[in-house]
Amino acid sequence: MTATHVQPGWYPCPATAGQLRWYDGVQWTDQVTPVPPPAAPVWQHGAPATAPRGSGEEPSDPLHWIVPTGRSGVSIVAGYVGLIALLVWPLGPVAVWLGTWGLRKARHGGHGSGRSVFAIIAGALGTVLGVLALTGALF
Repeated sequence: MTATHVQPGWYPCPATAGQLRWYDGVQWTDQVTPVPPPAAPVWQHGAPATAPRGSGEEPSDPLHWIVPTGRSGVSIVAGYVGLIALLVWPLGPVAVWLGTWGLRKARHGGHGSGRSVFAIIAGALGTVLGVLALTGALF
């Protein structure tokens, strides 16, 4: 029969949940400390290292908003179509439709709600400007 030796160190307290107790290699001591809180997620490549997709957390990195990483394909396309719809007004309704679709996908665990909202607003604005230009009310 072999004996197992436990190294000295901080271990979960066998008597009190939420605390660590020092084990000196032979016995438990009276030294206790609270269990430290979990570390905050570290953002890498546009996605959190510890937070799951759809957790609602957003990075503060400006590049994340320029380069469409970690977004649903629908929201990426919707954002670009919405941007183009500001100049090519017939694409306005398409941008609104794609933006609505992107919002629905984002509601079920995907990212990209910001780009989808932008597509809806830009598509609606492009459509209104196009209608005003066609009716002569703009000029």
